[in-house]
Amino acid sequence: MEPGPRRSKEAGRFDDEETSGREFDRTFTAGAEALQRGDAQTARQLLEESLRSKPDHQRARNLLGLSLFKLGELVKAERIYRSLLEENPADTSLRVNLGLVFLKAGAASDATRCFETALDLSPDHKKAQNYLGLALAQKGELARAREWFLKSGNAAMAERMERELAASPLREVAQKAEGALSSPRPFKSALEPGESVPAKGAEEGARWMATESARTSREALAIEMRPTTAAVAAAAAAAVPVDEPSVLSSYTAERRLSVPGGEGGFAIGTTEIVVQVRGDMLTRLDGLVASWGQLALKPELKRFHGKPTDKFFGEGGRRMLRASGAGRFIISREGRTFTALELGDEPAYFREETLFAFEESIVFENGRVPSRGGYDLHLVHLRGRGKLLLVTVGTPMSVELGKGEPLRIPMDQLVGWHGPLIQPRIVPIVEQAPEMGVALELSGEGRALVDAPDGR
Repeated sequence: MEPGPRRSKEAGRFDDEETSGREFDRTFTAGAEALQRGDAQTARQLLEESLRSKPDHQRARNLLGLSLFKLGELVKAERIYRSLLEENPADTSLRVNLGLVFLKAGAASDATRCFETALDLSPDHKKAQNYLGLALAQKGELARAREWFLKSGNAAMAERMERELAASPLREVAQKAEGALSSPRPFKSALEPGESVPAKGAEEGARWMATESARTSREALAIEMRPTTAAVAAAAAAAVPVDEPSVLSSYTAERRLSVPGGEGGFAIGTTEIVVQVRGDMLTRLDGLVASWGQLALKPELKRFHGKPTDKFFGEGGRRMLRASGAGRFIISREGRTFTALELGDEPAYFREETLFAFEESIVFENGRVPSRGGYDLHLVHLRGRGKLLLVTVGTPMSVELGKGEPLRIPMDQLVGWHGPLIQPRIVPIVEQAPEMGVALELSGEGRALVDAPDGR
């Protein structure tokens, strides 16, 4: 009843919080100093102690992961870095750290994916370039390893790769594949299989080209090397001039891109679209009218850091499916806008709901941008070369991002973005009125795609 004891209890609670904060600062600082001295065991003990009072502290978790890495406890280190990346999917240093865990564990393919994604985010990251060279060398991809060692400035390792390549028969095979991959031809219409689409000159903006030799190069390489699909894709990418503008960049610069039909890909009509499958295609089927051909279907799982999870990609009737075989689906547009694009090696992020289908040659990874208000943004990170199909209310339009000038897009208008070093975060549209909804704030340089419904 008396105010005195109540004030005493409240003061006691504040004292406890202050003591806890001081204890965290003490153990965290001491743990960081121990790690800097090279005493990983002491650092681990102190950092684990500090995390008992602040279990979500990202810096402490990061340093604990580094301590475990140095102690060789790679499974625990991997778990920490995976959890940190789920909260910060665009953090380059975390991806590099996870890649180092995989590299030390001998999981070269997983390490390669981590370093490649890190370089998607930060193309000039020298350590990531060097580590990618190590991962590729561990996989036996010596030519690609040499390229990355040269980019990172590691001349000694580049020379070592050169010596090993000189003693290997793989160079001759790679040269044959590169020559085979240099002959382009246009796609044919998926709706009219017997009628080809004339090739246009570069000045007319033609970008939808197929290589007649993709199968030939794959078979030639398989005889000598039996490579992975990634190795074939790398050989194809090497045949493209580095200064050729990518199709996605052209689209976002010019706003609209002509859509071809093809022997695998998409054709868009006034009332229906065609999803043509040759091999593997990931697609949704909401609005399915009919299908033809020999096609096997199975639900696709979400992927984090190159590995499948136990969660389905999409829910209910909009679940993403993997279609394998040869055939086609007819999908009703149902008032929706479909836009076909080709990814040309540039990394891109799309809001999960807007991605309707994409070719198996495109590597995908799921992620999210967390929000304190509970509205997490679920994203799909795409990289590689191949065609994709977006579904929106209106026609996607591009918006430029300028350095030092953050861009805010209402969440329901966001389609995706591409460009170097773009950092996303979720913010209220109006700080003092959170009930008005949230927006995605993008900082960096590049272009964003927004859904601009017709008539707005």
